[in-house]
Formats: sequence, structure tokens, C-alpha cells
Amino acid sequence: MNRLIALTLLFALFITRFTLHAQDASPVAAKADSLLKVGDVAECIPLYREALAGDPENSHLNYNLACAYALSWNRDSAFHFLNLALVGDTSVVVLTDPDLINLSEDERWAAIEDGQIAKVGAKFGPYPKPDLARELWRMKMKDQAYYYHIHVAEQKIGRGSPVVRALWDLKKMINDKNEERLEEIINEQGWPKESDVKGNAAQAAFLIIQHANLEKQKQYIGMLKSACEQGEASWPSYALMYDRIEMREGRPQFYGSQVRFNAGSGQYEPHEILEPEYVNKRRREVGLGPIQDYLSNWDIKWEVEQKE
Repeated sequence: MNRLIALTLLFALFITRFTLHAQDASPVAAKADSLLKVGDVAECIPLYREALAGDPENSHLNYNLACAYALSWNRDSAFHFLNLALVGDTSVVVLTDPDLINLSEDERWAAIEDGQIAKVGAKFGPYPKPDLARELWRMKMKDQAYYYHIHVAEQKIGRGSPVVRALWDLKKMINDKNEERLEEIINEQGWPKESDVKGNAAQAAFLIIQHANLEKQKQYIGMLKSACEQGEASWPSYALMYDRIEMREGRPQFYGSQVRFNAGSGQYEPHEILEPEYVNKRRREVGLGPIQDYLSNWDIKWEVEQKE
């Protein structure tokens, strides 16, 4: 897979995560967020602690401080502030946050999983296959892991550095293991269903195949589409995989999800789109937002007039 495409497709998620964690941030917290975003982890920690001194129950501050400690490999402090952040949280978003990847290797991580599973189950109903959900969350976290590190390394020491190359090699090893295990799961149980593991865990299957080679994508996209038709998978996920296949086979994309870096202009641009004047109509049909909003994540201006 093209490494630039891989990174840029996830950059919007990277930006979104920091935006969500920075809601109503004080000037001190905003400064800490900006330092964390660019990889200055040691510098952001005292600022988060300063902000927390005046607002100790702020879940966003506790969460971002936990992430900073996790990225610093200070597991004890990371778990302390993470537990504070999750007191009122009834989601499983934390269980796939790649900033916390090294915490997932600690025996205390199982207690975090158990706590969130219990809270989600009490509010939204139990997981029919909790063990499968747990495994898929960990696989999804691994799939998303180290893009932050790659982005920081590219900004600080350059895309061509041996550190960046080594990180991409690490990503490939992780992705290969994920792909191998997912195929075992599919062969044993079929494509993971939202009714069995809920949406967050089910998305892991899409992400892993989305980052696989073209032949694997072509092999499984029919299974993903069938799951979407049964209400067991996400149509936006199908749209992204469909576009990826079209792009890799040299055809225009359909939903406008694929972005590339133009070395000549030094700017990002969308891969060629079939009948671009209808792209928002097609995106709306699969639950995607307007393309101009999506492309703004890469500072791309979309000026094609849309038709219905």
C-alpha cells in the first residue's frame, strides 16, 4: 500500500481525536494539546497537570494526560489518570485508542476492558460475543497504532529518515499479523457482525482488510457489502474500500475518499473521481458527509458544482 495514502487517510482521524479531547480547553490546556499533537510529550505533561489543578474532574484533561503518560511509557501514571477520565464514560472508544497501545500489554488493561464492557452493557445491552469483541478491539488498536509516531517523526526529522522507514516496517509486521488472525476469525465465524460485537469492534475487520493488499481487498469486499446489506457493517466503510480498489486498479474513485500527495505541487489532492459533479449525492447515499468538508482536513478546496 502507498505509505503516503495510508497516513493521509488516517490524518483526519488523528486531527479529530485531538479536537474532541480539547473541548472547552483553557489556554494552558490548549497549549498542552498543541504540544502533545506535535510530539512534545515531556513538555505537555506539566501543563496538563497545571490545568487539572484548577479542574480536577475534567475528563478530557485526565484523558489527554493519561495519553501523554502512556506515550512516555509511564504506565502507573497513565492508568491513574485514565481511570479518573473513565468514571462517567459509557463507551469503548478508549479500548481502541492507539495512544494507549503500550498499556494494552499490561495486566491492568483487562480491568479497563471489563469496566467499559460492563458500563456499555448496562446502558446499551450486553455483548453476545464479548471475547471476540475484546480481541477485535485489540486488533483495531494495533491497526491504528504508530501513525501518530510516524507523523511526528516525519515532521521533526523528515519522511526519508531511517526512523520513519523503521516505523513503516513495524506497521507492516503488525498489519501482517492482524491480517493473518482476521482471516482465521472469518474462516471460523464469518465476517464479524455488529449484532455480535457492536460497531466499534466490527470496524476492525474493515480497517485490517483496508490496509491489506489489493487481492485481499477484492476477496473480501463482497463479504463486507453483504454485511452492510444485512445491517451488520458500515456503508461508509464499504465506500472507502470500494474507492481504494478502484484507485489501485487505475480507475476513478466513486465516493471521493482517497487522497494522494502531489510531489510536484507539494499539495494533497483527491484521486480522480468519476463524474465528480455527483459525488456528494453518492456520498450521502452511503452516509458520508459532503466532500468539501472531508477534503478540508488536507486543506484541499473543492469547487466542483454539485448536481442531484
